[in-house]
Amino acid sequence: MQRFSLLALEYHVAHGCNLSCQQCSHYGNFHLAGKLPTLADAESEYSRWSHRLKPTRFALLGGEPLLNPAILEHIQLARKHWYDSDLMLVTNGFFLHRFPELPRVLVDTECQLEISQHGTHQDYLERFRDVKAIVWSWRTQYPKLCINIRKSHKGWMRQYKIVDGMPMPFNSEPDAAYRVCMQRTCTQLVNGRLAKCPALAYWPQLETKARLESISEWDLFRSYEACPPTASDDELRSFLETKSIPQCALCPSRRVAFRHPSPLQRSNLQ
Repeated sequence: MQRFSLLALEYHVAHGCNLSCQQCSHYGNFHLAGKLPTLADAESEYSRWSHRLKPTRFALLGGEPLLNPAILEHIQLARKHWYDSDLMLVTNGFFLHRFPELPRVLVDTECQLEISQHGTHQDYLERFRDVKAIVWSWRTQYPKLCINIRKSHKGWMRQYKIVDGMPMPFNSEPDAAYRVCMQRTCTQLVNGRLAKCPALAYWPQLETKARLESISEWDLFRSYEACPPTASDDELRSFLETKSIPQCALCPSRRVAFRHPSPLQRSNLQ
């Protein structure tokens, strides 16, 4: 069977997050509800797609993936299914200390550890020093371990507007919004289906959490249908090759830098 190539495929190992980074493209600051995917859940979802897709990169993330106590087994399972992809674990690092066996598993599965730094607020940096201390220790103990600290806050941008304390969409030209989108290659595997981006994949949970059910401006997101595993090869090819879609109109058409408040504190939406 033909396997279709794509740049990246991402999977939420946890929807919740211990940080509150406003304007998170995965809506992590809303602390979305949703059970932690079990190994059986992931096995079922991977089995539907791993024989049809060949992502250059497969990333386990969230939310905060280290909130899932079975994260070590999830990494091993991901490597089993996505055997010829670059495997990556993306985390804010605050719970690295809970998993002393993590570096060994990362080395064994050839999985890169990607640590996201979320700001330069003093209270945050004091906590992040502990994360970096663990990283430096692991680098010494495991020379083959690939670790990168990405300064995510430097590329942070506004994802939606805030009107009367509520998240509201933009009104953009879809092609223009797609051109500036930083998630345009971040296909999500969610509930067994492929979603074009995080904003669409997890919007149903945001709708419930933020009580957006009566806001018609979000109708395009509300009507979005992700690609099912029953899709034909032609339908899957079309999904992967299509660039902008009507839903892109609800995203910004220019990049507006956003400096979020301290991610350690929950604050009013900005």
